[in-house]
Order: sequence, then C-alpha cells, then structure tokens
Amino acid sequence: MERKSLILCFIILVILGLVGYIHFKRELVSKLTNEVEFSEAEGREKDLDINNYSLTVDYTQKEIDNVDKDVKELQDEVGKLNTAKEEKDKEVKACKDSVAELSNEVAAVEKEKSDIEGNFGGEKTKWSGEMNGLKQKLQNQSPVCAFVNTTAEILKNESTIKDLCPQIQITLQVKL
Repeated sequence: MERKSLILCFIILVILGLVGYIHFKRELVSKLTNEVEFSEAEGREKDLDINNYSLTVDYTQKEIDNVDKDVKELQDEVGKLNTAKEEKDKEVKACKDSVAELSNEVAAVEKEKSDIEGNFGGEKTKWSGEMNGLKQKLQNQSPVCAFVNTTAEILKNESTIKDLCPQIQITLQVKL
C-alpha cells in the first residue's frame, strides 16, 4: 500500500502540477489575449491616426492645389498687367521722344524767329532810312518838274512824269 499511496501521491502531485501548469498557461493565454487585444486596439488607433493623417494630407494637398491655381491666375493677371505696362511704357517713351523732338523743333523755330527778327530790325532800319530819304526827295521838288509840260492829257499818256513829279500830279488832280 505504500506503494499505492506513493503512486497516488505522485499522481496527485502530477495532477496538481498539471493543474498548476494549465492554470499558468491559462494566465499566459489570458495575458497574451489582453496583449493581442491591446495591440489590435493600438493597430486600430494607428489606422485611425493614419486615416486622419491621410485626410489631412488630402485636405492640405487640395489647399496647395487651390493656392497653386490662385498663384497661376495671379501670375497670368500680372503677365497681362506687365504687357499693358510695357505698352504704356512704350507710349510714354514715344511721347517723351516726341516732346524732345518738338522741343528741338521749337528751339530751331525760335532761333530762326530771333534771326528773322534781328534781320527784320536791320532791314526795317535800312528801309526806314531809305523811305525817309525818298520822302525828303519827294518833298523837295525837283527843278526839272518846273519845266515839265503838265496838261491832263500828257499826264495820262506819260506815266513816268507822274512818278518823277508827284506834286504836279497832285496839283492837277486837285484842279480837275
């Protein structure tokens, strides 16, 4: 019996060992299950984070595309404005060139005017002197005019007598 009791004790020990081993394995399985669930929860959370990041990236990309589109539109508008500015700059340059050319022409005309005025002053003085001399000659009757035959018919036919002796002509016109 002792052997039986020993075997029984041994079997009970083996059973207790197996029960302890099973309990240990269950605890281990439970722990592993918790870790798996925790890992799966972490994985789901990371998937959600990845989805959120993906949505954020998509939204940001759309915003970047919209900004790029706005920038392109603004660049096109700036290009049009630059073209218009270049045309206006050309017009301004043409106007400035025209003003410079007109200024040169005005200066030339003013110089010509001053030259003409100077020449005119000299010529006027010369002609005034000549006219004064001729007026004085006209006022001084020529001694030849006293001997000229001065009838109305002769004066009509001989125009040179009228020119040479204007006093006779005036006298005769008054007499007529």
